[in-house]
Amino acid sequence: MFHNTKNITEGVCIVSSLIAAEERKISGKKARKLGYVPGVIYGPGVEQTRTVQFSRKEINRFLKKHSTGSKATVKINDKEQLCVVKDIQYGLISKEPIHIDFYASSEYSHVKVTVPFKFVGREKLSAGRLVLNILENEIEIQGALKDLPEIIEIDVSGMTDGSEITMAQVSLPEGVKLLSKKDVIVAKVVKAEDEPEDESGENAGIKESA
Repeated sequence: MFHNTKNITEGVCIVSSLIAAEERKISGKKARKLGYVPGVIYGPGVEQTRTVQFSRKEINRFLKKHSTGSKATVKINDKEQLCVVKDIQYGLISKEPIHIDFYASSEYSHVKVTVPFKFVGREKLSAGRLVLNILENEIEIQGALKDLPEIIEIDVSGMTDGSEITMAQVSLPEGVKLLSKKDVIVAKVVKAEDEPEDESGENAGIKESA
């Protein structure tokens, strides 16, 4: 077991990703034909539900690191709104995003989010012929929206053969509560297996004498 719990997460990224949106005054179907991804923003953080649209390039960039449950800041007309991604719809054939819902809340409202891990220090493991087996890529937490991280970095450089990290050992910002099960293993370290020798290669070029 990896006991150095205080230093497991050296970097906790608090600033959420910004995604630009435009007010949408046309149907979602027409917006998609024009190359946009339609969406809505709703919740206590807005006076009324807002219909919006995003450039496909912007959405694809955003979804490379975010998914349902992620924290984000949506910018509309030079105003920023703290949100959580509530739903993403994908095309049955294209598998491309076709609609996205954002839940808007005040920065002090407590919400549940799913935050991805970023493992750093793996090069030191490789140098010691160790391999990091990642079993969980994200963690579920709850807290004030302003305090919730976008990404949690886990430093694995000090881990040794047989050591592991559980959800309970992941450091969280003050006031943020862990919702994932504490005993779930996030990652463990094992020795790299030696590659088997190629026996056929050893005898290559050797001919039997007549």
